[in-house]
Amino acid sequence: MHQRWLLGAASLGAVWGAAAIAFDLPVLLLDFLLHLGPTLLGVGALVALIGWLPAGPASFEVNGDTFVAPTNRRRTIETAALVLVLTSQAALAIDRFADGGGTFDAIVSVVLGLLAAALLLRSLLVPNTVELRAEGLRIPGRLHRVDVPWAAIQPGTPWAPQVRTQRLELRVGKGYLVRPPSERRQRLDVPIDVLDIHPWFLADAIRYYVAHPEHRESIGRPAELERLSRRLRDGGAPPALPAGPTVSVVRQAEAPQSERTTAAHRR
Repeated sequence: MHQRWLLGAASLGAVWGAAAIAFDLPVLLLDFLLHLGPTLLGVGALVALIGWLPAGPASFEVNGDTFVAPTNRRRTIETAALVLVLTSQAALAIDRFADGGGTFDAIVSVVLGLLAAALLLRSLLVPNTVELRAEGLRIPGRLHRVDVPWAAIQPGTPWAPQVRTQRLELRVGKGYLVRPPSERRQRLDVPIDVLDIHPWFLADAIRYYVAHPEHRESIGRPAELERLSRRLRDGGAPPALPAGPTVSVVRQAEAPQSERTTAAHRR
């Protein structure tokens, strides 16, 4: 589906852009829509996606020896909108430079096209998926995919986020090797708003494998996914630390049981 959306957006932008180059309509409004219609459509789609944070299924996809939280429809639509803006603005820039006039308008089209290209390039270079492997997590970073060993993740984190939040906070202990080195921080933000998975299930699954290293080698097997889903559904997720500033793991272990339950932090 992702590739079909991108191909459709690129084709629409190219055809519409070619029509904008070939024709000039005498009616101002129609000419405006002819030249800026794809851009308005793409920007409108991006604006419409603000606040749309779909909660996906409580499950992973199995890919080889990996559990994968795939990209959802929101990111697909965002990428298609950027492709539409990029192709239409490229056509407008060609049209304006070819006419020998409207230099300012052409420069605006180039700037908008470069901005869309930069955002599109980042989305293609840093796939928005989360992978659970036997050795650790692979999550989207700023400009890279980030590999986080299980031992680097603080026990009790990440907590179950609010359903409509955009980030899942992953707490990393000091001194652990996170690749690439440029991504070594004590808190890594996982963009759950573009993942086709329920954020509570993802948080519970990560905490489970942090607390149960004996099950990590089974990651990637359908039987293990079924066992994990059943275990989490029955309330087997380890308790989460309270959301907020980093808390000492030793002190938190001594906290009352009522303060350490996952359910208390989902309200």
